[in-house]
Amino acid sequence: MRPKVPASERPDLRPKVTRPDEAEALVSSALAALDVLEPLIEKETELFRKGRVREALSLAMTKNEAAQDYTRCLETLKSNAIAIGRFQPSNLEGLKDRHEAFARLMSLNMAVVATARTVSEGLMRDLADTLGQNSSPKTYLRGGGMHRKAGTAPLALSKAV
Repeated sequence: MRPKVPASERPDLRPKVTRPDEAEALVSSALAALDVLEPLIEKETELFRKGRVREALSLAMTKNEAAQDYTRCLETLKSNAIAIGRFQPSNLEGLKDRHEAFARLMSLNMAVVATARTVSEGLMRDLADTLGQNSSPKTYLRGGGMHRKAGTAPLALSKAV
């Protein structure tokens, strides 16, 4: 456990923008991070749409690293908002436009991923019900018919390839 140090005594390790060239560089780094992240999100979305879940999931680590880079850039931009506003980097409007387009892309991605998750859960539920029918007890109904009660055994899934 780390010792608690009051916030006023902790050093501020976030980069500080003090010159116009630093503001330009910060905005450029955010644009570069988007250049890496956007194609990954687009590819993931397309793979999920096509039902290629395993391929889409294989992008997770790379996508997470790219998303962390972009998030760090945004946090640095926010912490230097006054300096960015004062220096007005030439590529700032481009970053704003790209960020808005990226937000729309992420919204679509999240909808596609949620749909894939729902479909996968439904398939697993159906599979569990089907497998459970074979292990569920048969009961007799009035009038002589037979009925199967839904199985209660858990479904085990092997990830072996």
